[in-house]
Amino acid sequence: MRFKQSGFATITITVLLLSIIILVTLYTARFKVQEQRITRNHASMQEATMVADAAIEQIVMEVNAEKSNLNRTIDGVIGGAQYNATLSSTRFDDTIRGDVDIVDVVLTATSADTRATRTLRQQVAVLPMIRSAPDTPVAIKGSMNVSGNFEVVANPNGGGDGVPLSIWTEGDVDVNGSGTTCGQQEFSEGACSSRPFSERGDHGVDILDNDPNFPPDLLEYLFGVPESKWQELRDSANVIVNGCDSIGPASTGLIWVIGNCAPTVDIGSLANPVALVIQDGSLSINGSTVVNGMVFAFRTPGNLTNYELKLNGGATINGAVMANYDPTLSNGTLKVRYHEEVLTNLVSNDAFKRVLRVGGSWRDF
Repeated sequence: MRFKQSGFATITITVLLLSIIILVTLYTARFKVQEQRITRNHASMQEATMVADAAIEQIVMEVNAEKSNLNRTIDGVIGGAQYNATLSSTRFDDTIRGDVDIVDVVLTATSADTRATRTLRQQVAVLPMIRSAPDTPVAIKGSMNVSGNFEVVANPNGGGDGVPLSIWTEGDVDVNGSGTTCGQQEFSEGACSSRPFSERGDHGVDILDNDPNFPPDLLEYLFGVPESKWQELRDSANVIVNGCDSIGPASTGLIWVIGNCAPTVDIGSLANPVALVIQDGSLSINGSTVVNGMVFAFRTPGNLTNYELKLNGGATINGAVMANYDPTLSNGTLKVRYHEEVLTNLVSNDAFKRVLRVGGSWRDF
């Protein structure tokens, strides 16, 4: 009888031990499955996060490539993982940087196994490089003494509705050479000299000189960048060159020229003009060369050198000429025509816009 009880106890203990082993095995297997699921989900979330971060960079590049197409949906794939971005823009007019577009980007990225998604939000600003189109064909911070020839075609509404504006200066305009200012129609009909607004001895209302409201910083007035930080504007230029030999009709955007500029071919076009900044140098255009856009003669702070501005032999600037100092105009010809289409394109064309991230706008909720 004692042996039977001993055998039963052994069987009972064995069954209990096997049950415990089975339970431990099942628990361990369940734990491992759960651990693998957590690891897999974590990896999927990491992948979705990396895809979202990379996709945001691509979206900023897309906005930079098409600065006028700011309300759209963009789909893409990175490493087998998909993302979708919705762009919506709001325009803010007449800011200190001109008309600014703020683009709200909402981006959702999904991992390749579709287990995880990540949503990011980011704002980018699309800014014009030139705050607004110049409203005068000639603006000089200082005086303008013309002892050569000149022909300036006015903005018919530069001084207000129906009030022409040809020359705007901080100091005196002294016309003692041979030249005239005139209207657009007179210029088109070849009658600028016979039907002028202003000429030697006759200072018309189209010349606004000794203006106490002339901007103290012409660089900041045009580009929103103060003279003390002119290097920032230079570094944002589409092209930085020494001299003008490498630019021509196909050139567009902000072109920063270091030193003298003496082009022998046309620069820019009516549809795709240039903003030509000439740093510490003279401008000399000969022959029938045409510059389409704005020429800004810029003398860096502390530089007191006198530079020349000459256009000879039928050379023309379609747009505007600006200078932050008194340029030497003697013995040359100044022929500048205010061209509304050209100057409007200086502000509206994509080549003259820059894309910046709005600080503090990134969030993942």
